[in-house]
Amino acid sequence: MTMSLPLHAPHHCLIGPLPQLFHGELAAYGAALAVAEPTAPAGIALEAFLDGPQLPAALARFALRFPGAHPKALASTWSKLYFNALLVPVLAASAACGWRFPLAPGRVRFLAAADGAPLRFLLEDAGAASPDLDSAARLQPLVRGHLAPVVDALARQCRLAPRLLWNNAAVIAEETLLQCQMLMGSQPRIAADLAFLCASAQWPDRLANPMHQPTRLVANVRQRQLCCLRYRLRLDFCADCPLDCRQRQAAQRNLS
Repeated sequence: MTMSLPLHAPHHCLIGPLPQLFHGELAAYGAALAVAEPTAPAGIALEAFLDGPQLPAALARFALRFPGAHPKALASTWSKLYFNALLVPVLAASAACGWRFPLAPGRVRFLAAADGAPLRFLLEDAGAASPDLDSAARLQPLVRGHLAPVVDALARQCRLAPRLLWNNAAVIAEETLLQCQMLMGSQPRIAADLAFLCASAQWPDRLANPMHQPTRLVANVRQRQLCCLRYRLRLDFCADCPLDCRQRQAAQRNLS
């Protein structure tokens, strides 16, 4: 999976540890998180966005980019942009120094681009480092407090299977942490975060992990567990698309 840059922003706008993690052209990865202006905050409260007319309005504007495309494919692609903008900086900061951002929907304002695509999350404050917390303490609030309401709202609004949306989030989470391992080395915190989010079927409280095992290796090719429906936008298959991988494997068998 190739992570897309959500937007461009000057380096000095990045908050918390993000300036040290995202340099130069990579600054766009961190720019999706910002501290809201207390006197005149932009965007809309995320809770209101998810529960009101703003979410379907954003999806309708986003649909103009892909005339005639399947509505579920549009919603799935929109969710990938949302999860990418959120999870890349959040998980990189968490893995690097145990940083936690205030991400409960009641504490976040959301800003969409003119075309409806996710643009920026405006936070009450820049958060703080909590290096002594384990992965469960740092990441369960992100998954259950932020991702779960987003998945529920999109599944309800767009009639998408929640497991597809969770797979979209989990694939991005896994890729982000694997990239962190490549760039920062095999640090225990990164390995623990990766294991907690993507390798554990159950969490310490015995509830199921909806992000468990987002991909699998088949003939040394990493495949998503579920197709994200991108092909229904008349775009190329994702590099890790299970449908495309099966088609390529079948073609190879036919040639052998």
